[in-house]
Amino acid sequence: MSINKHSILRLITLFFILIFTLINGLFCIAHQHFSKQQEVEQIRRFLLADRLFFFGHNQHDLSPELAQLMIQPSTLSSKKLLSQGSTIITLPFGKMIEMNGHTFFVKLLPPPPPHHFDKFAFRPPPEMNHFQSMVLEDIQPHSLIMFWIVLAGVDTLILLFFAYLLSKLLPLHRLKNSIIAFKEGDTSLNIPITGEDEISQITHEFNHKLETIASMREARSLFLRNILHELKTPIMKGALTTDCLESSVDQERLQRIFTRMDYLLNEFTQMERFSSGEWHLNFQEYRFVDLIDHACDILLCDKKSLTIKGEDIPLIVKVDFELLAIALKNLLDNALKYSTTQPTLIILSKTIEICNDGKALPEEKRDFSKPFNREYENSSAGLGLGLYLTHSILQKHGFRLEYDYTNGLNYFRIVLNKSE
Repeated sequence: MSINKHSILRLITLFFILIFTLINGLFCIAHQHFSKQQEVEQIRRFLLADRLFFFGHNQHDLSPELAQLMIQPSTLSSKKLLSQGSTIITLPFGKMIEMNGHTFFVKLLPPPPPHHFDKFAFRPPPEMNHFQSMVLEDIQPHSLIMFWIVLAGVDTLILLFFAYLLSKLLPLHRLKNSIIAFKEGDTSLNIPITGEDEISQITHEFNHKLETIASMREARSLFLRNILHELKTPIMKGALTTDCLESSVDQERLQRIFTRMDYLLNEFTQMERFSSGEWHLNFQEYRFVDLIDHACDILLCDKKSLTIKGEDIPLIVKVDFELLAIALKNLLDNALKYSTTQPTLIILSKTIEICNDGKALPEEKRDFSKPFNREYENSSAGLGLGLYLTHSILQKHGFRLEYDYTNGLNYFRIVLNKSE
């Protein structure tokens, strides 16, 4: 599942990772603090016990005091502890050693005097003359199991809350993907609903709206196909009747009219397939001059009615021939309709320009991504559906339709480089 860097899911995931890391970091700091405090407390109790022995009390007499300090003399030898144990800390007169999960204190002689001291000038204290190695053991329990239980509990709660929140937001991600698929033309979606929260309600409404749109689209498609089918019969009969007439100028004109009507009917069928998403583009390489010839054939106009510049440029484009010819036909048709002089078609290496004189296209009609706007819906002047279809066809090819008005001339420009 790919996630956009601005996605809510990604931001929440990063937030939970930050919180999880921060809490565990704080627990690590607390663990180090408690361990240090425990170590300081052990040193204090060992030193108090050492002081009791230092003043020469009998070991049996010290039992109550040692029990209060949770210290007892150890049966292990100092040599064994020093050789096999792990030193925790070294003090001036002893070492704290850990061995087999227990903590011991080994009493040591003070360090000898420097070698340049006069040996007769230095005398050890009287107590040191009778020094015996002493080993004390800490018998106070130091289990950190509650610390780890609390840490595990907090981490589990964070992870469970994150999993719960993620399970609630994943339907939103699926809904987003479904909306994108719907935009691409897939109206057969039915997103599963697993709850009664706001996202589930939105999903339910989206599913309901999809069913309505799919039903309307099916009815529209059936209506258009019935109309196209019913129109084909009289057009075919008219064409056959015209063929039976004697050759004359009127007969040729009628033939051209019925041929034009038949082509327009096929074009409407293609547009219906294109707008409903059923049209599968067939990209092949063609010479652009062949597209101009086909567009003029559709319009039933002569190329001489246009001023074509750059026709000698060997421009090759990879397009769906029929669709792009329809788009070019719409632009040429508008230029021929609304120009008082002969329109001009300019072929360049990366753009195609169609210019004609006349009034500028109003600003509110220059959004070709919509067939009409509210102000323009009832207009019968054209430049609505044709430019919308042209824009849609060019967009499918990765081209752009641009408009400019300069020095009394309308410029419709097809930009052939792929749109960003």
